[in-house]
Amino acid sequence: MFRLITESDRESYFEMSKCFYSSGAAIKEIDDAKRNVFWCEILKAQQIKGYIFEEDGKHAGYALTVEYPSQEYGGTVLWVDELFVKPEFRGRKIARKFFAFAESICENVALRLEAEPDNERAIKLYERLGFEKLPYLQMVKTKRTNLQRFI
Repeated sequence: MFRLITESDRESYFEMSKCFYSSGAAIKEIDDAKRNVFWCEILKAQQIKGYIFEEDGKHAGYALTVEYPSQEYGGTVLWVDELFVKPEFRGRKIARKFFAFAESICENVALRLEAEPDNERAIKLYERLGFEKLPYLQMVKTKRTNLQRFI
């Protein structure tokens, strides 16, 4: 049901990623130049790992994860950076099964993720799975880069 993304998944991943970024689950949409740069990182599977969800012989969704050491949690944390299930596969407990799988793939002491505040369906699922809201305000500073150098 869950397997690492391979080069042959590119077209399907790009399609699902576009749906994810236009669904309201992310703050803003991204362009294919950024998606292509990130695709190369996923295939390296060094810092970030991509997983394809398969159901009934079809691609049902994907997830991207990153492991990082955390002094705060006293061990390795698995960050679920993106998780997307195609609409026609929702309600089949695929996300729930992925989180059980995610807990088994590394010796992590915690799982972390973020959700858009108005994504109530996802937040309710995460809370049922034992996730707690954190009192942190996330901040970001982006650097201007020329993505063309990566393409």
